[in-house]
Amino acid sequence: MEATTNGPSFEMIKAGHPYLPIFWLLLLMLPLFIIGDSFNQVHQKLLSQIRSQRFTKMQVGLINLSFLILLVLGYMGIIQLTTTLVDLSSLGFTGFLKRNLLEQYLVFNFILFLSLLAILVVQQLCGWINRIFLLLVPILFVVYTAFSINKLNPLNLTMATRRTAMPQASIVELIICSLLLCVAYVLIYGKFEMK
Repeated sequence: MEATTNGPSFEMIKAGHPYLPIFWLLLLMLPLFIIGDSFNQVHQKLLSQIRSQRFTKMQVGLINLSFLILLVLGYMGIIQLTTTLVDLSSLGFTGFLKRNLLEQYLVFNFILFLSLLAILVVQQLCGWINRIFLLLVPILFVVYTAFSINKLNPLNLTMATRRTAMPQASIVELIICSLLLCVAYVLIYGKFEMK
């Protein structure tokens, strides 16, 4: 797992040797392309049915958030299954157990789940402003993370080379940030008229 999530450390960036980690970038950006503008398109096609079922706008926002959570869990399941099979084939079962990879997987999956959920919620919020921002803003934020030495950025936790350099409170900040984004998404969605 660490090989695919490696990127430039803070020291490398300070020394003037930044680079864009391709696997890490794909790991974080692929869900953005999977979701895209699909919620908006579904709502446009099914708006009359949604209204006839007497769903409130906030309920539709909760349903959207549930779909985002399910997508992230499915995506992470595929990623975890792939990395587990690769680690088992390269290390063997005893080597896999000796390295205590299960604990590392749990921690990383928790961080990845919150990070991907936050990125997808930001994508949906930006899509309301303008469809151009739907992919542009989240992609710029992910790329900015790779070249930045800002330790307040919670996406730093998704990079193996930076995780140990991050303060202990970073996980708590990531949890709070993700929860606030999810609550804001549902509340803001409840205030907007469905068109």
